[in-house]
Amino acid sequence: MKKIVLLSNKKYSAESEDFLLSLINQGCELICFVGLDCESWEEAMDELAIGDGSNPKYITTTSHPAESLDEVINMAKHMKTGGSNNINVIEV
Repeated sequence: MKKIVLLSNKKYSAESEDFLLSLINQGCELICFVGLDCESWEEAMDELAIGDGSNPKYITTTSHPAESLDEVINMAKHMKTGGSNNINVIEV
């Protein structure tokens, strides 16, 4: 899963930290957040990727509070990553 569009149906909470860390550890290169509280989801992902700064992970994140799922999927398709162009949509 190199490219992910995460559709949130709930507000971000610290309970989702392990889930986001698992995406980082899987080697995701792009995660686009759309839906409820997507900006907080993105901010949390950025903070987790940086960690304490001793071993930061490179990951591109975007949030799209005023866009539809289809618009975000289309945008993600056109962003270049080192992996495949397949988009995985995850709903939380």
